[in-house]
Amino acid sequence: MHRFLPALALLAACAQTPPPPDDSPLPPEAAPVDLAFCEGDAFAGSVGQPVSGIQAQLPERARVLGPDGIATQDYRIDRLNVYVDSEGVIQRLTCG
Repeated sequence: MHRFLPALALLAACAQTPPPPDDSPLPPEAAPVDLAFCEGDAFAGSVGQPVSGIQAQLPERARVLGPDGIATQDYRIDRLNVYVDSEGVIQRLTCG
């Protein structure tokens, strides 16, 4: 009987925890983005459009980030981030 205790302890450790209840509150929605800090106000209506249409007018500190792109993690409030999908369509704009 005692020789099965380690095996039973191992099985107990592998037991799955029950999922959280479905009535858990939803996370709050993100606050609206204020693009004034990074000179992005003029481009707010460009979401859903190809980035090629506005790329020449983007501020000097702007960067276009694709789905597989690599970006530094430093936060700069004066930098406009333009997130595009694999086809070059703007998905969202943020400062940072």
